Amino acid sequence: QDARLYEDWKWFRCPTLLEVLEEFPSVGLPASLLLTQLPLLQPRYYSISSAPSASPGEIHLTVAVVTYHSENGQGPLHYGVCSTWLARLQPGDTVPAFIRGAPSFRLPPDPEVPCVLVGPGTGVAPFRSFWQHRLHQLRTGG
Repeated sequence: QDARLYEDWKWFRCPTLLEVLEEFPSVGLPASLLLTQLPLLQPRYYSISSAPSASPGEIHLTVAVVTYHSENGQGPLHYGVCSTWLARLQPGDTVPAFIRGAPSFRLPPDPEVPCVLVGPGTGVAPFRSFWQHRLHQLRTGG
């Protein structure tokens, strides 16, 4: 019965590890054990939303900052780890990052060729970079 109540509570609240420890202080985990149980952060992949031709030396990202309440909107506020961290950055801060190429995801060389852009799962970010590139081509004649 208690295990079922805990599972219901866990499913309804979507608690962080900190919230579990606050709710059940009798657990009393030693710090050494706690550190071994923390999951490693996985990389977050974002699409670049700027065109190198329009913004040389810069990389722009378009990021939706994730926040949500568990318990059907009544529970504690949870924040997306990476999107919240990115939103709190100040100009001049360093962002550890790497770039994964997508060689087949390119505009046709001829700007007169019409394009149909469909972005399942990528959002508007890569299309923003395409728009910037085409606008830069129109403005510079290139």
